[in-house]
Amino acid sequence: MALHERLTLTQLVEIHYEDIKGYIQRRAGSAAIASDVVQETWLRAAKHCARQPDKPLAYLYRTATNLLLDKQRQDSTHGRYFGDSEWAEEAECPLTHPEKAAGTRQELELLAQALGDLPEKYRAVFLLSRCEGFTRREIAAQLNINESTVEKQIAKGMQHCRACMERGYVGKRFRLNSTAA
Repeated sequence: MALHERLTLTQLVEIHYEDIKGYIQRRAGSAAIASDVVQETWLRAAKHCARQPDKPLAYLYRTATNLLLDKQRQDSTHGRYFGDSEWAEEAECPLTHPEKAAGTRQELELLAQALGDLPEKYRAVFLLSRCEGFTRREIAAQLNINESTVEKQIAKGMQHCRACMERGYVGKRFRLNSTAA
C-alpha cells in the first residue's frame, strides 16, 4: 500500500498544500483565490465520508480544480447581473492623478532595471517564483537545481530589487555577495 493511500484526505491536503495552491494559482492568476480554493478543498476532504479514492492525490487536484471552476462561474454570473459599471462610478482609480501614474511608471522602470541586472539564472528563478507562482519544488525540478539553491536565489533577487528600489537608481551590477546596500 502506497504512503498516499494510508493518509487521510485532509492529511494529504496539508502535506501538499503549497503544490495544490501553486497549481490553482497558475490557473486562477491570484494567490488569494488559490488560498481560498485550497481551504475549501480541505473542508471538502474533511467532510468526505465515502471510502478512500483509488488515487487520493488526483482526487484532491480534481476537487480543487472543480472548486475553482465553480468560483469562476459564480463570479461570471455575478458580474452579469451586478455589473461593475455601478461600482466603477463610485470607485476612484488610484492612477487618475498624473503624479501617481508617473511615480508608478518610474517604480516599474526601476524594477525592470533591477531585474535586468540579475544574472540569467537568478532572474529565471525569481520570475518563476514571483510572476508565475511556481513553488520552490517546481522551480528546482524545472531548472534542475536544489530547492535550497532556489530559496537562496530568490532571497538574493529580492534583496537586490529592494536595494535598487530604495536607492531609486540602478547603477551597480548585481553582485552575488552583495548586501542590501
